[in-house]
Amino acid sequence: MEMFLNRGCKSVTMDDIATENGISKRTLYELFSDKSALLDECILHTGEKVKCNADNVMKGPGNVLDMIFKVHEQQAGPVISLRINFFSELKKYYPDIYHKVVVKLTEFHMKSMEKFLQRGQEEGLILKDIDKTIISKIIIEISNIIDDKEIFSLENVSRKQLFKETLLYYFRGISTDEGIKIIDNYLNK
Repeated sequence: MEMFLNRGCKSVTMDDIATENGISKRTLYELFSDKSALLDECILHTGEKVKCNADNVMKGPGNVLDMIFKVHEQQAGPVISLRINFFSELKKYYPDIYHKVVVKLTEFHMKSMEKFLQRGQEEGLILKDIDKTIISKIIIEISNIIDDKEIFSLENVSRKQLFKETLLYYFRGISTDEGIKIIDNYLNK
């Protein structure tokens, strides 16, 4: 998966993968019928890691707004750029895998976001009278818009600024007075 992320899923060959892993190309083809099957398995494995990491973050210290601030700080990182480029290339060259991944990611993000919002409500930071399903869908779509290079090319605006202008302010709008104070303190730093 590292090779696919770093070099792109189109440019990495089965020869490259076999060489990198110290196995013959024949052995690789005994395990995977083609590059699509390998890519699909890599994405599945990475998805399991993401789920595990998300569970650990939800169990970690701090409130839900602290988690949003951590994500905001990471928006300028190279991992985000790699992820966006990878999904753009996956969509272009492997549309079947892309659509399968999008369905699974959307399901995962919906469940995770609803739990996240529930926790925020329990912490007294998110308004109680929101519809968590509707809000979760909106947050996912905002994230999709931020990732869409056709909408935001990142030539005139940074990803971190986009995250602030969309998701941070959106969360401010669904926050209680206490949540708004926490967000405002973060924004004024």
